[in-house]
Amino acid sequence: MLAALVSIAPVARAAPAPSVLVTTIPVRTGSIPQSVTGYGTIGAGPGGSETMTIAYAGIVTRLEVAPGQTVRRGQALAVIGTAPRARAAYAQAEAAVRAAAAALADTRRLVAAHLATTIQLAQAEQAVQVAVSARDALRLEGAGRAQTTLTAPYDGVVSSVAVGSGAVLMAGGAVLTLVRADALVAKIGLDPQQADEVHVGDPVAVMRFTPAGRAVRGRVTAIGGMVDPLSGLLDATIALPASGFLVGQPVDAEIDVGTARGVIVPRDAALPVGRGFRIWQVEDGHAQPVAVRIVARTAGSAVVRGAIDPALPIVATGNYQLTPGIAVRVTH
Repeated sequence: MLAALVSIAPVARAAPAPSVLVTTIPVRTGSIPQSVTGYGTIGAGPGGSETMTIAYAGIVTRLEVAPGQTVRRGQALAVIGTAPRARAAYAQAEAAVRAAAAALADTRRLVAAHLATTIQLAQAEQAVQVAVSARDALRLEGAGRAQTTLTAPYDGVVSSVAVGSGAVLMAGGAVLTLVRADALVAKIGLDPQQADEVHVGDPVAVMRFTPAGRAVRGRVTAIGGMVDPLSGLLDATIALPASGFLVGQPVDAEIDVGTARGVIVPRDAALPVGRGFRIWQVEDGHAQPVAVRIVARTAGSAVVRGAIDPALPIVATGNYQLTPGIAVRVTH
């Protein structure tokens, strides 16, 4: 009997199913402070700036300040010489007063001699009043002086200078613009999608863009009703105390808009997907995605809302490698 030779083929082993090593946390609800961030600059608030002008024609004799310079109340800003035409107008007004006064005196003598009527006397008296009023108006405008010194009406900052030395000014011409030191505001831009969360009166922490920046507390006083076509942002105004900010200084603002309540997860646990976010929960050893909405964030946490199963753990780390239904290995 011949021995039969039998060859036995090796049995192929199936490859282990892929899995991902993750850490998890239990579902925990709570609340964290909610804020909206905006960026902008320091500027003048409503009524916080004034354009210094002269009411008569003049010549800039001397400028005492430059743009960006801080000034004190009563400090000289510019010396304006009265234009010859304005001086001539004042001289004519003075002459008109003298002539009207002389005419009134003559009319009174004629009335006393019964050679003029009381109506003529009244007309002469009115002529004097008109001449005096015209002269006094020019005097108040400064036309009666050879030169006028513009002084600061309050402590402030020269934001711009409209003329140079030797410039000829027409009546009402602008010389410079002054910003009140105690009326500065932060003008910031808000994302229109977040602007609905901000309201007038909300407290704000405003901080300079410096390594040693110190937060200054302020309040929202106005919210714009139109999106800036260039920046795509909505303007908001924040009132500030006298805190040493500089005009034009860049700042960022954290606006407190209350507290947000929901499921608290590590900030990196909610991953962006399209226009939204998602977290991962573990069910029977497999990863399941859950679409969520982030309602608030801090440096390390986020509050999310969605169809989250309170009985299933949430993936805290390792979520970048997950796909729906993939097996997970949980480490602690």
